[in-house]
Formats: sequence, structure tokens, C-alpha cells
Amino acid sequence: MVCRNEVRVKDPTSHTVITIAPNKVYVVKNHRGKEIKIGLFISPRTSKHFRALLPYTYSCE
Repeated sequence: MVCRNEVRVKDPTSHTVITIAPNKVYVVKNHRGKEIKIGLFISPRTSKHFRALLPYTYSCE
């Protein structure tokens, strides 16, 4: 299921800041035990997948 809430992230393939909704959101724990959210995105220019850190308050609807 694709999320509808858009987020501003930096596209590592085209090196631009874009506003896009993630395809999938993962909640993982880092080495200190803190939960972080990572989103899986598809670049609109190059159609390549990339990951980016999401704000903790982000909710997927």
C-alpha cells in the first residue's frame, strides 16, 4: 500500500530536494535502541529506488 502523505526528501540519484510520498515505511531500531522510520521511495526522474530517513511523527495513511 502506497502512503499518501508527502515528505520533502533529497533524491540521491538526481541530487535534488523533492516532495514525494513513500511507497513503504519501515520502523527499525538503531544501535542505541531508538526507533527510527525509514521510507522507500522511487525517484521520479530516474525511476530508481532509494531510502530516506523520515520524521518520527510521520504517519502513513
